[in-house]
Amino acid sequence: MAYKYPYENEEKTFKPSKLTTDRRMWKLMLLNILTLGVYSIIFFIPFAFDLDKIHPKRDRSKTFNYLWAYILAFFTMSIVLCVWHYQISERIEDALRERKINYDFGTNQFWSCYVLGSLIIVGPYIYMHKLCTAMNLLCEDYNKELESKETNKK
Repeated sequence: MAYKYPYENEEKTFKPSKLTTDRRMWKLMLLNILTLGVYSIIFFIPFAFDLDKIHPKRDRSKTFNYLWAYILAFFTMSIVLCVWHYQISERIEDALRERKINYDFGTNQFWSCYVLGSLIIVGPYIYMHKLCTAMNLLCEDYNKELESKETNKK
């Protein structure tokens, strides 16, 4: 008699994991200072993966990896990071509009806060706060969508 595996009769289903909704600007800035800039890599790599889940690109390509943008920033005087943040802002703006979430974030905040606001020092902090808030809202909406799909299956 062959060995019967305990999971043989169970239905195999894949349950996507819920996305994190606790991104905070102050935590990003504080840990970025304490780790001498390394925490931004740890913060933005999953950030981009989550954005790919929430709002995939039309051509199904993935977001440019933040680690490569971070490395290339040393050679391009941070221009690559600015382009990366602009593209992320644009995608978040589209995702907010598609999911009908009423929150003012997008490329206009990138230009006004991240670029022009850097002249008064606090602009990038405002941009990061709005970026984290927008992503948290998107993740909450995505998680609610997952929960509703799970309850409809049962």
